[in-house]
Amino acid sequence: MQERPGQIGDYWLSKRRGSEQWCRTWYDAATRQTRRESLGTADFQEGKLRLWEWFAKHGRIGQQQPQDAALAMVLVRYWERHANALPSAEFAKIALRYWADFWGEATVAEVTTARQREFVASLAGKSPGYIKRILTVGKAALNHAYREGEISTVPYILPGEDAPPRDRVLSVAESAALWRATELPHERMMLALLYGTLARPEAALDLTRASVDFDRWLLAQNPPGRKQTRKYRPTVPVTPFLRPLLEAAPAGPLVQWRGKPIASFKTAWRGIRRRAGLGQEVVPKTIRHTMATELRAAGVPEAEIQGMLGHRAYGGRTEVYAKYRPDYLGEAVGVIEGYMSRLRVSAVLVPES
Repeated sequence: MQERPGQIGDYWLSKRRGSEQWCRTWYDAATRQTRRESLGTADFQEGKLRLWEWFAKHGRIGQQQPQDAALAMVLVRYWERHANALPSAEFAKIALRYWADFWGEATVAEVTTARQREFVASLAGKSPGYIKRILTVGKAALNHAYREGEISTVPYILPGEDAPPRDRVLSVAESAALWRATELPHERMMLALLYGTLARPEAALDLTRASVDFDRWLLAQNPPGRKQTRKYRPTVPVTPFLRPLLEAAPAGPLVQWRGKPIASFKTAWRGIRRRAGLGQEVVPKTIRHTMATELRAAGVPEAEIQGMLGHRAYGGRTEVYAKYRPDYLGEAVGVIEGYMSRLRVSAVLVPES
C-alpha cells in the first residue's frame, strides 16, 4: 500500500507535483479521485499539526477501541464541538490544557486510575475543589466522545475530593471595612449588588440597567438569551438600600468602567481587601456566604433563602409568577435591609473625577 504520511482517519499529507506545500489529501469515493487542499506550509511537522487541527474540527471518526483512540483528539474535539459554547467555557479551556499537557500522546486506554493519581499529583498546590473540576472536564470530554460513537468504552475517572466548606463569614465590622475600602463607583456598585442580591460575582458582572424592573422593583440575574445552568440565576427583589443606586446608574452594565463592562473584578477586589485589612481567604463569594448565613441566623424560611441563592426555582412550577407577589422573598429582603442599615451604607453613587 502506498505510504500515507501523517495519516489520521481517511486523510493524509501529500504534495502536488512541483510544489513544496503540504496538502490535506483524501480519496473522494464519489469521483473516484484523490483530492488535495493546501495546508499552506512546506514544513512537515507544521503540516501534520494543521491536518490534525482540521480533522479535530471537521473529520469523521468511526468507533475506536480505547487503545486506538488518541486522548488528545478526544479533548480537542470536545472543545471544538461542545465546550467552547458552554457558560463555563473559560474554565473548560484551562482544564483541557492541563489534561493535554500531562497526557501528551497517550491513548484513551492509558487513562488508568494509577496514571490519574500521577496526574492529580502533578496538580499539587491547587485546591481540592479546583482539581475536582479539572477531572470533571476530562470526564465530560470522554463521555462526549462515547455518546458520539467515537470510542467504544470510557475509562473510570477519579471523582476527586470536594473542597472543604467555606465557613468564613464576615463580621459586621469586616463588612464595614470593605465598604470603607471602596474608592471608585464601580467598586461600590459591585459590593452593593453582592450584598443586596446575594448574586454570584460572575452574575453580578452580567447585570445591566435593563435587568431591573423599576415598576415592581425586581432584578433578573439571568440575562435575556442566556440558558439557565445548574448555577441558577434567579429573579430577586430589589432591597430599599439598593434602589437609589440603581436609579442613578447609567444605561449598560451596572458594574462598568468609563461606560464599558468589566470582565473580571479580581484586581479591584484584591485592592479593596488589602485596604480593608482582610486575609486572602476572603473572596467575593464570601459576601454571598455571609449574607446566606445572616438569613439563616435570622430564621428566614429555607425556601426564601434558596430563592435568593438560586439553589432551586422558588415556588416550583409557579416560580415564573411567584416573583410578582407583594411578599416575594419578603423576609429575606427585610434581613438584608437590616444588615445594611447596621453598616450605615450610603446608596448614592459618587461621581468619577
